[in-house]
Amino acid sequence: MAQYEPIGTSMAQYRPIETSMAHYEPIETSMAQYRPVETSIAPYEPRETSMAQYKPVGPSMNQYGPVWPSTSHHAHGQRLVCAAANEAGAAPAEAELTLEVLFPPSPPVIEGLESPHVRAGDTLRLVCVVQGGNPPPSLHWDKSGRPLAGPWVREGPPGVSRSHVTLTVTPEDDGAELRCSVGGVASGGGVANGGGVASTSVTLSVIYPPAEVTITGTPTVAENGTLTLTCTSAPSNPPVQLRWWLGGRELVTTDPAHTWGEGRGSVTSSNVTLVGRRQDHGRPLVCEAAGPGLGTRSTSLVLSVTHPPQALWLEAPPPNVTFRVGTRLRLSCHARGGHPPPRLAWTKDGRAVKEGPQVTGAGSVVTRELTVTVTPGDNGATYRCQAGGGAATPNRGNAPPPPSVSTRLGVLFPPLSVAITAAPPEPRPGQPLVLTCLAGPARPAPTLRWLRHGRTVPGEPLPAAPGAFGGVTAGTRLRLLVALEDQGHGVTCEATSPALGVAVSAAHRLLLRHAPQFGVGAGTLVVALEHGAAQLPLGVVAHPPVESCAWSRAGHALRPEGSPRLRLLGGGALSIANVTRGDAGTYRVRCQNAEGGASTHLRLRVHYPPAIVRAPDPVVVDEGGEGQLLCQAEGSPLPPGSLRWARLQAPGAQGLPAELTPEGGLPTGRLRVSGARRELGGPYECRVDTGVPPPARAIVRLVVRYGPELEAESGAEPVPVLVPDRSDTAQLRCRAQGVPGVQLHWEHRGHALRPDEARFQEHQWREGPWTSSLLTVANISQDRARLRHQFHYLNWDQYKKRPRYQYLNWDQSQDWDEAQNRTLGTFVCVAQNPLGTVRRRLQLQLADRPEPPRDLRVSGVTPSSLGLAWSPGFDGGQPQRFLITVTGPGAPPPPAAILAPGPTLTLGGLRPATPYDVTVRGRNARGDSEAVAIRGVTSALPQDLPPTMREEPATPPLGFAVPPALVAGLGALGGLVLLLLPAAMLGAVFWRRHFRGGASDTPPGRVKKGEEAEGGGDTPLNDYSDAPQNMEMSSTGSWVTPGDPHPWGELHPYEDVAEWGGYEEVRRRVPPPEPPVTLQGELV
Repeated sequence: MAQYEPIGTSMAQYRPIETSMAHYEPIETSMAQYRPVETSIAPYEPRETSMAQYKPVGPSMNQYGPVWPSTSHHAHGQRLVCAAANEAGAAPAEAELTLEVLFPPSPPVIEGLESPHVRAGDTLRLVCVVQGGNPPPSLHWDKSGRPLAGPWVREGPPGVSRSHVTLTVTPEDDGAELRCSVGGVASGGGVANGGGVASTSVTLSVIYPPAEVTITGTPTVAENGTLTLTCTSAPSNPPVQLRWWLGGRELVTTDPAHTWGEGRGSVTSSNVTLVGRRQDHGRPLVCEAAGPGLGTRSTSLVLSVTHPPQALWLEAPPPNVTFRVGTRLRLSCHARGGHPPPRLAWTKDGRAVKEGPQVTGAGSVVTRELTVTVTPGDNGATYRCQAGGGAATPNRGNAPPPPSVSTRLGVLFPPLSVAITAAPPEPRPGQPLVLTCLAGPARPAPTLRWLRHGRTVPGEPLPAAPGAFGGVTAGTRLRLLVALEDQGHGVTCEATSPALGVAVSAAHRLLLRHAPQFGVGAGTLVVALEHGAAQLPLGVVAHPPVESCAWSRAGHALRPEGSPRLRLLGGGALSIANVTRGDAGTYRVRCQNAEGGASTHLRLRVHYPPAIVRAPDPVVVDEGGEGQLLCQAEGSPLPPGSLRWARLQAPGAQGLPAELTPEGGLPTGRLRVSGARRELGGPYECRVDTGVPPPARAIVRLVVRYGPELEAESGAEPVPVLVPDRSDTAQLRCRAQGVPGVQLHWEHRGHALRPDEARFQEHQWREGPWTSSLLTVANISQDRARLRHQFHYLNWDQYKKRPRYQYLNWDQSQDWDEAQNRTLGTFVCVAQNPLGTVRRRLQLQLADRPEPPRDLRVSGVTPSSLGLAWSPGFDGGQPQRFLITVTGPGAPPPPAAILAPGPTLTLGGLRPATPYDVTVRGRNARGDSEAVAIRGVTSALPQDLPPTMREEPATPPLGFAVPPALVAGLGALGGLVLLLLPAAMLGAVFWRRHFRGGASDTPPGRVKKGEEAEGGGDTPLNDYSDAPQNMEMSSTGSWVTPGDPHPWGELHPYEDVAEWGGYEEVRRRVPPPEPPVTLQGELV
């Protein structure tokens, strides 16, 4: 059976839809039935259709059941099931679908607004509600066409959409329309995209008071004057009523006017007219706006009523009093009462003057002072004080002018000017001259007199005339007969005021017409600097002024016109630029004016700086000889003492050495040298300073010749030169002096070094009289290898071939450097110049740190000592010793160490059967080598051995195996040793005393250091327990610390110890005596 299941079906509300289902059954027909799921709707009855309408695949019978369910919005979301059953099946086959019905929402409703009448400042919380709708609608708020933000939600089945908006009411919202729109709703044919929009709206009516109340107009009025003011309210809804109040009483106003303001508000205005009364001054004037339900709002200002002061008076000098010019007067003006307080102003003859600040005193009295310094212009002047009204007083009408008071001054002053006139103005010598003097104005009239050459000359008085500022002008006349000697002299007219004690004067300078006269005498000398400017002054006196001056030199006329160097100055003086030596000489000049002519002459001398024309350099003198230094100069001038000699490069030197004597003068100077010493060699300065800059100077070198001399060295030749540690190159330095300059070269093995030898490189330079040479020797490694081979070729362990008990001292008296450390060669530094040749030998020696010792081994073991031996490493070219450090019980703690001269050492005072770590380093003047280490173990005491070991021979140390066949012989030998032990000890003591040369006073097991005994106690020879921790460096075998200096002093003798073999233990509890211990490694 084939079954088809629909996925889903959408229907618009009230639009039927036909649904069918095909069911195929091969044998018999089946009945299909529709039924809704979870509803109470009755089953739908299918209907049969003809098979001819359908074409099923295969032999079967088809049955179709169309159904038309309701498309009401109540069916939205229901499931529709189609079931098919026949007799063959136990259970019917079913197919289902879910109905999707598109339907519009209900119209929107605005909630939360009780009334469209609201107050400004209220907060509105509105909700737009829409019921149902599929798909869910979208809600939008706007105010007067402008969108508002607001969220919307959908709540519960069948679904409710809400959109909230919060709005604070302002006066501008009056008349605004709030609208809620629904978008995206379904229509009859489907979903409307942007169409089918439903909306609802509400228009707000806002009640608000006026924002402010203002009064326009000036609140100032003159007494008995009128004043009109206007009160205006800001827009309000509804309109307000305006009322005026003055000092608590209501004023009668004109009818208010109402106009529309911005938006929908109403503006109210009202006018009031006042009459100025003195008692209303200072009272508040209030305008009040009131409206139903709006409250009140008001504004106010203070009324000002102006009136003049009650009294006005002056503090001034009394009339008819006079003052001297320059007197300071103080005038005070006072006023009482008035509103506003009167402003006092001073004037002088109707013009304002600068005055002091106004001061308010007690009792409503104001004062303004005026300080006057009396001048002639104040004579008869009127000073007035006027009381103004201060601020502007409108509506004054024909009011009288403000009150004022005044005073008049009288001044005494001397003549303001004194003037002299001459007739004729410029007389010639011998002509009469009339001078007239006028002095004034002055109060009172002055007294006049004439002064000439400091004496009073009588004149003719003239009648007085009125003058300015109420003064008078006086005059006098003087007659003179002038001569040429009066040219430029003055005549004075003096005017005196006896009442004031002041005199004023004027002078007249006599100008006489005459021919030129020269103030500079004939033959005047003029000095100029070369390349500078020279001015030949005339000092000509003439009236009228000189018209022309003609200059000449050596009979040739000079023409300044067009010349780059010559220029004619005012008064006839001649200026010469860029003066040369050829400009020197005598110059003549002739000057003329309208009255005649005259001539004179002047001399020009040109100064130029000195120059040295001859100074031979250098001057060569043999050491101890004589010579002279020459210096010849020229210049203008050349005064005596302007040539001087000085020695250069001699800081702190005072004067010339005694061997140098200046001779001669100018223009040639000499410096004589007697008994020349090499220290006198160097530069000398000849300096000529004539006072004309710049001074001249010349450097003359004095060369004192002497033979070559090498720089001093400490020690005898050949001078040792050590090669740096581990370096592959070495440098030899040589320095010599001499005049003429020294030439240095090197010799090796009797031959001069060739420049082409790659192993040797020379660098040579000069420093004054010194010549230095640096010779670099390369490839030192091959010489180091050669010396190392020579070192190892010698048998350092040859002392082992000596007999077992043959003790010798370490021989330190041999020439260690020649026998064991051959030098790398001797080089000769040769210094020569034309006066001689000198040589110096330098010996190149190797100086490396020593190499580590080799083949370190334990050569002998006892219960209290260890014998050590090693092969010395290469000593690096320097004598070496060996630094031994022991670590273990009983050994001194670090940094204590033992310094040994040779490759063997016996450590005593140790503990039995105890391991010790021993390190050995080589040491020479360059430093220490790397360390080598070994661990040694002392043997056990016989009584401490196990029983099994007491009956068998002890195993020798260092791995030496004893054959079994020798065990019996060793036992017998042990018994023999016990028998011979006392005799051996006595023999050893006797031998030690005999061999040590008188040391028998020291008991066995004791040691002396030089001539000092260590305490004289029973301290064992090699006991380390009492070793001093801060010992100074002592003889070989002493304890030292790594920080101590290398002890290269005299070595103390030591005893040689042969290699240690095994020993045989015996059963006796008495320990065997220790073998003789050497001084090597001994604690001092």
